[in-house]
Amino acid sequence: MVSRQTLVVTGFVLAALPAAYLVEAATGQFVLSFFALLAVGVGAPSLVNEYLDGRERDENGV
Repeated sequence: MVSRQTLVVTGFVLAALPAAYLVEAATGQFVLSFFALLAVGVGAPSLVNEYLDGRERDENGV
């Protein structure tokens, strides 16, 4: 069985690739495309997983 964290990271990584491509196509700047890739592929899943972990802790009363 795949964990929730793995599904969240996989979903955001798959979304990061087209997002980076769209930023590159819209701006023509690789640096902005790279930062979009990092933000969507690394930053966003970390924030979402932290939020979901906090909700689980609150529900379990820990």
